[in-house]
Amino acid sequence: MSNTDTGLTPESCAAGSESLLALCRDFREGRMAHATLLTGEAGVGKKTLSHLLAKGLLCSGPEKDRPCGVCRECRRFDSRTHPDALFPAPAPREKTIKIDALRGMIDALSRHSLEGGRRVVVLDNAERMTPQAQNCLLKTLEEGAEDTYFLLTADAETALLPTVRSRCRCIRIAPWTEERIEKELLRRGVAPARARDLSRYCDGSLGRALQMEQDESYWAARDTVRRSFLSVFSLRDVASASALLKDQKDAGDRLLDILEQEIRDMLRGRQRPEGWENAAPRSLRRILDSILTARRQRYFNVGWAAVSDGLLQMISEEASTWQA
Repeated sequence: MSNTDTGLTPESCAAGSESLLALCRDFREGRMAHATLLTGEAGVGKKTLSHLLAKGLLCSGPEKDRPCGVCRECRRFDSRTHPDALFPAPAPREKTIKIDALRGMIDALSRHSLEGGRRVVVLDNAERMTPQAQNCLLKTLEEGAEDTYFLLTADAETALLPTVRSRCRCIRIAPWTEERIEKELLRRGVAPARARDLSRYCDGSLGRALQMEQDESYWAARDTVRRSFLSVFSLRDVASASALLKDQKDAGDRLLDILEQEIRDMLRGRQRPEGWENAAPRSLRRILDSILTARRQRYFNVGWAAVSDGLLQMISEEASTWQA
């Protein structure tokens, strides 16, 4: 996948981040660090950026356009057939990256570059390395072979040994802003209303937004929340809302997550659903407390019907104060 396919050029990833901007500048000026560790929540673009940088280091296109995405080197990188691009990973049916995968990488690096130029090691999900594998990698990082670059990604720096981290340029990629995610979703052809909703609920993760966009069960759950919890304004409404929720036990946690996000959005001054225009902040905070109580009840195996009915009744009591 090329940078034009994703819309995640190094420059766009650097938006709003001085450390990322410096990284992209160093890449353009040929001053990349020997080893770089990109961290951040799942879906913020660290793997995409890592692969763009790795591909750019191998690219033979015009220097100002690297990675060009169309040259022989870029195409071989994308297909995982470039002889000087190494991707240590877990063995089949394994969850961790074990020492054998690192030994194979080290053996390959001990030989001359097959293309006579740079070599890159792309280590996605580096936190999956066992301690033994990390210590094996450490020796290679310390030696720092010329024209060999390591690009690691992990959800958090602390998942790696301090000795490994200390030999990497560590850069954390912050969550995307809602505006930036909405703009990117629109660029990809997502309908405006859905793009707006996704940007609010994805916690700053474009990857999560794209997954949610394809997950029809999420949209069904959101519709259920709006027709049940957010449509209860008096005790008369509880019975019909309860009937909608009675078979939703397996989706209970997701429904509570969506409801909590809706209430928090109201507290932030976002557009409110019909009937909630006059809800006082104090009432909204009480509902948030009740959602927390509902989660605790779920944890202690209280039946879903009792949990949801209790929450519905509480919301109806609060709603009566602003419906009068």
